[in-house]
Amino acid sequence: MKKIFGRYTLIVTLVLVLVVGQGISFLANPDGWQRYITNLGNILGMIAFWGPIIALVSSLFVWIVMRLLGFETLDSVRQESVEQNNPTPAIVFVGTLIASVLFLMLVIKP
Repeated sequence: MKKIFGRYTLIVTLVLVLVVGQGISFLANPDGWQRYITNLGNILGMIAFWGPIIALVSSLFVWIVMRLLGFETLDSVRQESVEQNNPTPAIVFVGTLIASVLFLMLVIKP
């Protein structure tokens, strides 16, 4: 069966959606869009500063929680998740990802 969406088509579609969305945003509120673009450098600077710090804190959090749950190595995490069909490690990873994004949203204020 032929794939409807290839990788190239997906990338082109996502870029097209981004461009159309920005165009609609500009047409709806040109002044707000211009203010956002002028603040974009500041926002990217904050992300560049806080991103590694948040990654470090998240990694430390995952490491501590996995140790508390009794996982010593990544192989034991894989064995528990796949072979014993226990979703606990996946839940911890997803929870940490959500917490990291929320923390990033708190510290990035344009």
